[in-house]
Amino acid sequence: MNRRAKQHPKAALDFLAIPPSKPKPRTSRWTVPSDKTIPLRYQEDLLGIYSDVIDRVKLSDHVGLMGRFPPALVRKKNAIYRKRGIRTFPGGVPFEIAYLQNQVERYFNALPGLGFSGVEISADTIPPIPRKRRTELIRMARAAGLEVFTEVGEKLSGAAIKSQDAVTSICGDLEAGATKVVIENNDLCHFLRSSPQTIAEITRAVGLDRLIFELGPGGWPDLAVWLLRELGSDINVENIDIASDRLMAFEAMRRGLSRLIDYEHLTAMAKR
Repeated sequence: MNRRAKQHPKAALDFLAIPPSKPKPRTSRWTVPSDKTIPLRYQEDLLGIYSDVIDRVKLSDHVGLMGRFPPALVRKKNAIYRKRGIRTFPGGVPFEIAYLQNQVERYFNALPGLGFSGVEISADTIPPIPRKRRTELIRMARAAGLEVFTEVGEKLSGAAIKSQDAVTSICGDLEAGATKVVIENNDLCHFLRSSPQTIAEITRAVGLDRLIFELGPGGWPDLAVWLLRELGSDINVENIDIASDRLMAFEAMRRGLSRLIDYEHLTAMAKR
């Protein structure tokens, strides 16, 4: 049996060599799709096929979480992911509402009981949170037993965050206990249009494994192609709809087996 077959003994065509992935649990190469509340049976079927390429899931039906779904439904969804070894966290909007309503501590304490293992702390649609308070919030979430993801950038801004400001904020969050820091899609699209070198500058200063790049909703597929070519296949990404064809399209792009990235693996093999 060749090396490829040993790595993926259950693959139907495991005698054909393709670029390998990394085994789970992994610290880089994360794919963090968004679950906008797919039905439970569909969720189970989908994970039977895709769970090996999913590292975390963000539940992003904010109206559902805050205004429609009973606790039992949220617990069922999270239990299905947990059974597959996938941790979950809600998107940032509920946190921002909790912050504006002075309900953050109650919000953090409620999440573990609903089956969430993490939380996103963001301020991309509300006024910036001062550094001292941001650190306090990260530590408060950690004390509640939550894995913390933070975000830099603003959804509604007409300009991207400055490189040094991003690095300072990211490093402060990581020092306070954040697991990884997300760069907002809006900012990445600005960088890609006007100063793509800024993305590489931030990555070099912080470290590739500590960042997550938001691939949606804007810039697909150009942003994904640029990130893969400039930063490599081990980038961490999020905001791909778990029920869309982009989930496996991006995995094919990681492996150089997609038209979107010019079938780079096949091209390289042909040149040998």
